Formats: sequence, structure tokens, C-alpha cells
Amino acid sequence: GLTLGAGPRASIALVRCARARALLRGGEFVIPDDIKGCALAVLRHRVRLAPELDIEGLEVDHVLRQLLDQVPAPRL
Repeated sequence: GLTLGAGPRASIALVRCARARALLRGGEFVIPDDIKGCALAVLRHRVRLAPELDIEGLEVDHVLRQLLDQVPAPRL
């Protein structure tokens, strides 16, 4: 699905966003929902769809949501 993946700076941005989201919800630590809640905003402009998916009319957000749904959240 993706021809260009997110780099190391995307990981840093994702962690920072998740920390901010945890703080805003009053949490003391980041939970998987914080990561998933930030993922689209952080990753959508850092990845590139494969040409065949682009031709099919799929959007980056749709592909990222599918990927996020496939990754199980760690148990707390």
C-alpha cells in the first residue's frame, strides 16, 4: 500500500502529539488511544500511497486507518 513510509521524525512527532493529547485529557501517561488519535494528523503528509491505490481512488487516511485497525493495542 505505501511507497514511502514515515521516517524517524514522524515517530518523534507522534510521541509528542500523544503526550500532549494525554495531558489535555488529564492523563498521567500515554495510552494506545492517544497514539491512534494522533496518527492521522502526524502521518498523512509523511507517507505516499502506491500508484495502484491512488488510481483506485483510495485516500491516505483510509489506508492509515486500515493499518491502525490491524495493529493490536498492547494490554495495560
